[in-house]
Amino acid sequence: MQIEKSVRESAFEVKLKDRMTFSDHAPFRALLDDVVNARAKACVFDLSGLTAIDSAGLGMLAIALDMSKKRGWQMTIRSPRGQVKSLLELSKFDKLLTIEA
Repeated sequence: MQIEKSVRESAFEVKLKDRMTFSDHAPFRALLDDVVNARAKACVFDLSGLTAIDSAGLGMLAIALDMSKKRGWQMTIRSPRGQVKSLLELSKFDKLLTIEA
């Protein structure tokens, strides 16, 4: 997984590319630490460049959602495509958080 991150005003934006799998757990946890340290009020995960996600990747997004609730920032997923979009729908993530087309 490749991670591009930026902070705009009070929002932390993350663009994820390639595949999100179990092996990405440590870099994803470090990313969440960056979000917390930035004291962002919102975090947008742009998944438009993500080509695949496995169950561990879904679990990492669930960890991010849990952290967002505990730390008081709004989490949004933007532009999931293909298999990633299908798994998010199948897992009912749209019932848990905002998913923007």
